[in-house]
Amino acid sequence: MLAIVLLVVALTNASDGALFDYSRQFYEEITSKTIVYDLNSSSLDFDRVVVIGDLNLNKPLYNTIKITNSIIKGNISCEGKTVADDVNFENTSFIGNAYLNDTKFLGPANFNNSRFYGLAKFNTSRFTDGATFDFASFGQNADYANSWFDKFGTFYNATFYGDVQFTLSEFNGAYTNFESSSFYGDADFSGDQFGAYATFDNSVYRKNADFHGTKFSNGASFYGSTFYDTANFMRSHFIEDLLFSYAYFNRSALFLNAKFDGPVSFNQSTFCSNANFDNALFQAPADMSSARFEGDLSMNSAKISKMVLDDSVFNESSRLFLGKADINGLMVSWSLIRDKLSFDSSAYPSLVKNYKDLGQSNDANDCYYEYRYLNQGRKPIGVSKFLDVVAWLSCGYGVRPHYTLLLGFFVILIFAFILGAGRCIVGSTELHGWHLALDSLYFSAIAFTANSKGLPIKGHYKYLGIVEGIIGWLLMALFLVTLGRLIIG
Repeated sequence: MLAIVLLVVALTNASDGALFDYSRQFYEEITSKTIVYDLNSSSLDFDRVVVIGDLNLNKPLYNTIKITNSIIKGNISCEGKTVADDVNFENTSFIGNAYLNDTKFLGPANFNNSRFYGLAKFNTSRFTDGATFDFASFGQNADYANSWFDKFGTFYNATFYGDVQFTLSEFNGAYTNFESSSFYGDADFSGDQFGAYATFDNSVYRKNADFHGTKFSNGASFYGSTFYDTANFMRSHFIEDLLFSYAYFNRSALFLNAKFDGPVSFNQSTFCSNANFDNALFQAPADMSSARFEGDLSMNSAKISKMVLDDSVFNESSRLFLGKADINGLMVSWSLIRDKLSFDSSAYPSLVKNYKDLGQSNDANDCYYEYRYLNQGRKPIGVSKFLDVVAWLSCGYGVRPHYTLLLGFFVILIFAFILGAGRCIVGSTELHGWHLALDSLYFSAIAFTANSKGLPIKGHYKYLGIVEGIIGWLLMALFLVTLGRLIIG
């Protein structure tokens, strides 16, 4: 809101001459007709002038166009023309609309510190020898759709108060620079081709940032960038290194079907809403260490070759989705994601295999146990559920050997109680209290170790010893198998 107020004030002042007190700064006032009709050559070269009226550059070819440190109070039009050499509008204010679309700039184009108060149209234009818009400001919409930057394009510290379109544009050559740029309206970079290294470090997007379907062939950096509204990188392709460290996503961060061929870093980034990487392809190491997730992190059907998620912070209500994900080398402790992982019958086995491949046997066992326990709870009552309950109580699904020991101790107590209550041990009729309990526990323990033969048990109770011995033998065998599995890994 403050930016809009300041812009209105600036425009108002510009219209009445208060903003540009050019009389005090030795500005020369000149009409646009004088510029167009009084030229003896196809070159324009003016400095510190105020151009009155619309400036229509109608010649098909210009050698140079240089209007620096000046004010153009009307519209300027150079549509469909060609400039063979330099274009220089440095520190020039365009009070009206700038129609520079479909223009071929064969030489360097310098718009540094220029100010566009009306529309700025550069769509379908081509900057053969590079273009600089450093510290430029755009008061209304700016259109660079289908434009070409052959050597470089730089918008360092540029400010866009209206919507800006770079749709289907190409940036080639040495580099592309949008560092510290500010976008107050929607920023549309969808379908762009960045052949040059692209930096958007510390850029700020107040509204939607649309990079969907964009291809970054030579590396990109959004270090410390801030996205206040939706950040859309769906179906984008990052061929080389990608840096999103310390980025701030206030709303949804969309990376669905994105492809990361090179290393990517989101470390220390903050996701205040959902981060969606469904169907994303991570073919190189990805670093999400120490990232903060206030919403959900979704990587359903993603392919992860190597990813570091350790030391990340999840909000209490955050969920992690890994349904049908192909997980290899996901480095994150199970304790960090245990309560965050959304149940999926394919995610848990993939995680178990991942932990085993990383040599994290404890995490693999804990993950497997959690999977079996949750899966058991979802089964209807029947044979399968009954067998799961038995596996749970007897050995913790084969990864908790101490469950077997506890169950064995419980069996000994049960049979000791039966022996004591039935007074079935020879001579037990004369025992009472702790003496009877200890005697029953002693003989039950002997029977549990399959050594019931010869025990002084009366009558049909002797068969209890045989039953307890069989149970004891089975539990001891189960304990050894479970323990061996854990040791082998």
